[in-house]
Amino acid sequence: MPAEPVAVGFANTRSSPRRDRIEGIDRWHAWSDARDGLRTLGRAVDADGLAELRAVRDDVQEVLRAAALARTPDHAAAERLLWLARTPPPFGLGWRGDRYELTVPPDGTPAAALAHHLASAAVGLLVTGPPLAVCQGENCLKLFVATRADRRWCDGAACGNRARVRSHHRRHNRPDV
Repeated sequence: MPAEPVAVGFANTRSSPRRDRIEGIDRWHAWSDARDGLRTLGRAVDADGLAELRAVRDDVQEVLRAAALARTPDHAAAERLLWLARTPPPFGLGWRGDRYELTVPPDGTPAAALAHHLASAAVGLLVTGPPLAVCQGENCLKLFVATRADRRWCDGAACGNRARVRSHHRRHNRPDV
């Protein structure tokens, strides 16, 4: 299965109402370290920057979920995302080893550079990206690229298995009528 677009991966860092995969700086580092071009800047994000990025993540998730559900997104979330994507980019592009990565100009911050990049990636995905779908798992907020019309879960081994177990339990534990 191909890698998910970075905007989807970023949105999916909030996978349920109670689970935030970038809640702390260590978890943020784990997420950003897994994306080669974001690793160096991701490592430079501080606690205030992480709070900013989590707010951007919530807006990205709201707008992408709305698109996947064919509904109008929250106006304020969409406006904040568009504002970020339209502002002049507070980052540069540098060659490191065998790939490009984002760099921060002297007057910028790592969080601002990453927020702009991730907001722009989300807008680009909305305009030119593949169609998205939302996981049908109970309390799951994840999105995925809709590569098949019959795909219902972000992960068949997690959300899909839980749904099958619930269905089995309902079928076999019904009171006799």
